[in-house]
Amino acid sequence: LIGGIGYFYGKSIVKSSEVEKPVYYWPAALYSAVPSRAFFPRGFLWDEGFHQLLISKWDNSISLEVIGHWLNLMNADGWIPREQILGNEALMKVPKEFVVQNADYANPPTMFLALDSMFNSMQPSEILDHHSTLKKVFHRLTLWYNWYNTTQIGPHPTTYRWRGRNGTTDRELNPKTLTSGLDDYPRATHPNDEEYHVDLRCWMAFASRSLTNLGDLLGINVDKYRETAEILSDNKLLKKLHWTGDYFADYVSTLK
Repeated sequence: LIGGIGYFYGKSIVKSSEVEKPVYYWPAALYSAVPSRAFFPRGFLWDEGFHQLLISKWDNSISLEVIGHWLNLMNADGWIPREQILGNEALMKVPKEFVVQNADYANPPTMFLALDSMFNSMQPSEILDHHSTLKKVFHRLTLWYNWYNTTQIGPHPTTYRWRGRNGTTDRELNPKTLTSGLDDYPRATHPNDEEYHVDLRCWMAFASRSLTNLGDLLGINVDKYRETAEILSDNKLLKKLHWTGDYFADYVSTLK
């Protein structure tokens, strides 16, 4: 894993509901681990949080540098392209239909997992050494977090929905949810705006707690994140929204 860390440079191709056709992102550098240099020689946003869970156990400084590179890829709205196809080597390995990154689509915010683990293991002297970097990281994390809380919300308060599912395909019984990281996890057979997803709600609960922990560590007022963490950690509310009687699940609409 550590041997797979590499340096990449190039321009992503992105699109969103605000532009008529795909455009180039700015030229950017990325220092990142990859799932496989042979088959996936590029950075994946949701994979990287898991990579750094391990790498940070060896060297926190490397993990902070990698996470900093990822956060530097954030646009003014707080979105980060989920696949970093930078340079010819990376581009050669990507099917054409997956090259363009959609600025309306999310990916699990796994960087919070790595950072929360690092915060909990850091000695006071390490926190002091990295204080300036951690404050910059905190600012970017809040922008990222706010992007999720405005673009990935569901139809009801405290619900969330992954974007990017194909509601018109007739080639899949359960259209994939690539944005969730659980690509072929069975969800609604007919995606629509009324569904909401339990896994994304759990990610947001964890992100809220993680932001609260980091803010407390840095002496920053995080009351609004603490309040959100408490609401999203309310199991009675969770059961009301997602409990089937036997297990927690997505809410789905069967209407096509």
